[in-house]
Order: sequence, then structure tokens, then C-alpha cells
Amino acid sequence: MDERQDDQYGLSSDQEEALGVLASADPHAGQSKWTIFRQLPPDKRWPYFAQHFLPGILAAGLVLALLVSLVVTRLTRPPDPLISVQGFNMSAQEAGFDRLKQGFMRDRGIKDGRLVDMEATLTLNDQGYDDSAKALTRVTAGEINMVIAPAGLFPTLCKRGLVAKPSQGLKGDDLRRLASQGVLVDYKGRQVSNPSHAMGLDLSRSSRWRQVPGLPDHAILGLSNVADTASYVRAFVDYMDFD
Repeated sequence: MDERQDDQYGLSSDQEEALGVLASADPHAGQSKWTIFRQLPPDKRWPYFAQHFLPGILAAGLVLALLVSLVVTRLTRPPDPLISVQGFNMSAQEAGFDRLKQGFMRDRGIKDGRLVDMEATLTLNDQGYDDSAKALTRVTAGEINMVIAPAGLFPTLCKRGLVAKPSQGLKGDDLRRLASQGVLVDYKGRQVSNPSHAMGLDLSRSSRWRQVPGLPDHAILGLSNVADTASYVRAFVDYMDFD
């Protein structure tokens, strides 16, 4: 009975050999992975390398590529404009806008043209395929600080939330002076004497505007998202030389 139990529950020779291998000391114990890799025969090096080294190398490569991408993006990204003025429905007057831009840059001593954004590329209409969504997105992001539009279009800009009151960027003394000169107008382009009722500035009262050939006689300058550009907004109003 005992011998049968020994035969039944005893280990076979193969099992004893396998157990001996497991119990034997690891010949590479205490060695670095690199040392082990160099001691392996050639046909076993790649599997060992793929298991122990390749994941780390790939991870390091991804991190390095990300860092390089961030550095390149930072070095090549153009600077944010100090002020952005956008004209609406005035693409035919783009040359006039550029002339105002160049004059303002000279007046302020700005050398880099990327620091002043002044263009007339957006359109608004009541037919459902204009730049309303794009304009609102840019205003919300602070990418449009001032707007210029023909007097007949200015009420539309106000209704669509693209215009802020002049008091959000101009100081009280400046507003009172402009009001006394008849420069301040409401959203319909009507002259107002109370700065709190004003929505824009009548460009027909600007000597700079009148000096540029081709610009419309009846247009209104409005403030938009002044954000951190209030000082340059005031500088641009001063440059326009309202009388």
C-alpha cells in the first residue's frame, strides 16, 4: 500500500529535473541588463533587446520628439499683435487700411508689421452666408480689438455683439473731449453728447481718415474686445486725430 502511494504521488524524473533547474541559482543574478545582453549568443540578443530595452527607447524617442515640436512651434510662432483693427464690407479699401497701418506704426515707432493687424477682409449681410460666426469667434478670443464699418452697417455689428461701448477702452477725459467735438455717435450713427450713450466714433471727423484716398466718407470706428490692448486702442484713437 505504501509503495503504491509513493509511485502515485512521487515525482517523475522529468519533473525532478525541471524542479532542479528552477531551484538552481540564476547565473546572471546581480548583473546589469546590458552585461547580460553582451553575454548572450547572437541569436538570443534581439529578443532580449526587444523585451528589456526597446520600450524604453521608444518612450524616450516620443518624449524627445514632443519637446522638439514644442520648441519649434514656440520659435516659429508669430508674435501676438499689439492691436487688431478689422474692417467689415470694406475689402475694396484694403490699400487704405494698409496706409493707416503704416502711418500708425511710424507714429508709435513700431518696426515689426506683425505687431499691428489692420485689415478689411470680413463681410456681414442678412443672407446667411457671411462671416458672422468667424467674427464673433475672433472677438471672443480677443483677436479683434477695434472694428470699422460703413455707417449703414454699424447697427448690424452692434446687434451681433461685435461692438463694445467706447467707455470700456477710453478714459473719461477723452470721452468728454470727443463728445464736445461731436465725434461720439450711437449705434445708428447719430451724434450723442452723453458718453454713456455712445457706441462708436464718427470717422468723418478724423483728419487721418479723410487724408486716405478711397475710404468712405461715412464710416464708424468702434471698440470691440479691448482685452489687454487698451493703451494701444487709446493710441490709435489719438493717431486718428479727431477734430
